[in-house]
Amino acid sequence: MTSTSISSLSSRLISSLLSSSSTSSSESSRRHFNNKNNNNRVFKIENAGKKSAFRLSNNKRKAKKTKQEEKDEMKRAFDGEGLSPEERVSGAKHKARRWLGQHFLIDHSVLIDAVRSADVTKEDVILEIGPGTGNLTAELLRTGCKVIAVEKDRNLAKTLRETLGKEYGEDELEIIEEDFMKWKDLDTKFVGLIDGGERRAKVVANIPYNITTDILKRLLPMGDTFEDLVFMFQEEVARRLATEERGEKMIENANEVKKKKKSNSDFRAMSVRTAYYSESRYIRPVAKDCFDPPPNVESCLIGFKPKRKEHLLKINGTEKQFFTFVQSCFAQKRKMLKNNLRGTCDAETIDLALEILGRGDKVRPQELFMEDYVELFNFVREERKVEIEEKDDEEDDEDDDDDDDD
Repeated sequence: MTSTSISSLSSRLISSLLSSSSTSSSESSRRHFNNKNNNNRVFKIENAGKKSAFRLSNNKRKAKKTKQEEKDEMKRAFDGEGLSPEERVSGAKHKARRWLGQHFLIDHSVLIDAVRSADVTKEDVILEIGPGTGNLTAELLRTGCKVIAVEKDRNLAKTLRETLGKEYGEDELEIIEEDFMKWKDLDTKFVGLIDGGERRAKVVANIPYNITTDILKRLLPMGDTFEDLVFMFQEEVARRLATEERGEKMIENANEVKKKKKSNSDFRAMSVRTAYYSESRYIRPVAKDCFDPPPNVESCLIGFKPKRKEHLLKINGTEKQFFTFVQSCFAQKRKMLKNNLRGTCDAETIDLALEILGRGDKVRPQELFMEDYVELFNFVREERKVEIEEKDDEEDDEDDDDDDDD
């Protein structure tokens, strides 16, 4: 073999090897590129859900933050100059006493709604029970009305005198350091402040929950003195007191309404008392974080418009006898009414009374309206001459141990 042939053969062999290497390298590069693309595609697919979830979670956080900022702004915002509710509470440097029901209102929107619901004007005289640090007091005074504030806590009464008392003077703010339930001047205090005609005083207060029933029993019969009562109540208790939709239709066509009355487990003796003396209304719910410190229960604003004595339904006996009778009807509210009446009336009287009511003999106490109890009481007193002994009011189960004071 010649040198030329050997050289030619070597060139072809090298060329073949180079071509094979190039092809292998190209294929390898192509496979690597494809694998890289596939990996990226998998990564994108796997992380698509995570990015979406992250974006959704982030949006929720932003929405929650915005909602909280709006809520905080609502709490802080108030008309006029002065301290915010939170600043007034912190400035008092007073540790809340739970045994006195002290949970101070710090949500300004609630304060505004309480004042507006009572339609307070500069001509009004307002009784406030338990003014506390003075948040509600300040809102009332901004309307130009006169406020009589009854405060049991000595330290808070002193703070009020040194702050709002000096700012507004005794002509606009009178602070009485007294336990409201022992305050003897209630019946006479407002005689010289109202003209005795159409104009009557009002009550706007964030009262301790453990004495709500006692306060109502004292104020509701004073319809000739007070025209409106607006209170902070425990939500559960408020449902028991504002359980009836009332109006002219009930008076004009009682039989039709009676047939529509359904059993209401929240309706009880105190509900009858409330309906007899006033017309109640639910104003708005109030969350726990509207207070400092927050209570253990949900709250609400509730209003009562007391009736003048001339507008009360006529009863054949004293009011104390009537409510003693009503209490006996609810002695065991899960039992039928006829069984509860056995402690007061004989069997014949019970049968006749149920026949007059037109409810059937299986009716239960919570299925009657307040007017039904007045009719029932008058019947057993007038027609059957049943003697009903006057008794002190029995303890109602409307109150709760957790209570509030502004």
